[in-house]
Amino acid sequence: MNIALSTDKEIRKFYNRLYLYKSIFYKGIKFRSNTKDVDLKNIIKALNIKKRKERIAFIYDTACKKIDDLNKGINICGFKNGQCFVQQKKDNGKYDGCCRRCKYNNHGCTTSNLACKLFNCSEVKDRYKVYKYEDIKILKLLNLRQRELVRSDYFSTREEVLKDLYSRSFLYSVTKKAIRQAKWNFLKK
Repeated sequence: MNIALSTDKEIRKFYNRLYLYKSIFYKGIKFRSNTKDVDLKNIIKALNIKKRKERIAFIYDTACKKIDDLNKGINICGFKNGQCFVQQKKDNGKYDGCCRRCKYNNHGCTTSNLACKLFNCSEVKDRYKVYKYEDIKILKLLNLRQRELVRSDYFSTREEVLKDLYSRSFLYSVTKKAIRQAKWNFLKK
């Protein structure tokens, strides 16, 4: 299926129909477009991935890469001697910024967690250009449950988040997340 995406009207129409394009009705359709917009190219590439798990992983990884590309070479939290901008200002003796509760943080994140990447305190927002959820258009390909998980699944590894996204049950995903958090809180004591 060729999609013309040369005018703003056509692009808006495409985004408004995404819910339809990702449905079972378009499962056998190959999408094509001549657009030069990288976000639209990635969305079309994701729509052409017909295996659900592969498509979700591609969407997640593409969103993470977009944020990483924006922040490449920048110490966005301003870590100096293990303290972020805010902790340096307050001089409160705390370390590792707002990630200090994360078991994967050892003076810098070692996971690829989209929720953590999209969270920015007001100090960071004042200093740098940052993405919000709405700015990452490929996330529109996720369903509502998956988008909520992406927004809230902090302090988890990429694999744990993807496992939650693959599940079809919201209750299962929330329960798994709560169990992970409870284990971490117990081990931390």
